[in-house]
Amino acid sequence: MLVAAVLYGTYWYASRHMSLAGALAYAKKNPQASWAPAADYYVGLAYYQRAEYAKSQEAFTQLLTDYATGPYTAKGLLRLSSAAEENRDYAAARQSLERFIEEFPGHKDKSVAEKRLEIIKFK
Repeated sequence: MLVAAVLYGTYWYASRHMSLAGALAYAKKNPQASWAPAADYYVGLAYYQRAEYAKSQEAFTQLLTDYATGPYTAKGLLRLSSAAEENRDYAAARQSLERFIEEFPGHKDKSVAEKRLEIIKFK
C-alpha cells in the first residue's frame, strides 16, 4: 500500500510540475548535458505515441539539429520521417529517410527506410 501511495504521489507531482514541452525546452537550454539528446528523443517518442505528430516532429528535429551525430541519430531520423509523414510533410519525411540511408548504409533498418522512401517518393 505504501509503494502505491509513493508511486501515485510521484505521478501527481510530475504531472503538475513537469511537461513534455518543458522537458524539451530544458534540454534546449542545456545542450552540453549528457542527458539532453536522450530527453529530446524520448519527448519526441512520447508525443508520437500520443498522436501529437507536429510536436513529435519538432522534438526529433531539435534532436537532429542540436546533435547531428550521436547514439540517437539513426533512430531519430527514422522517427522524424514517421512523424513528418503523419503530418503530411512529405518533403521532411523524404529528407530524413534519404539522410538515414546515406549516413547509415549498413544499418539493420536500411531496407525498411528504402521501402518507406519508395512509398512516399512522389507524394
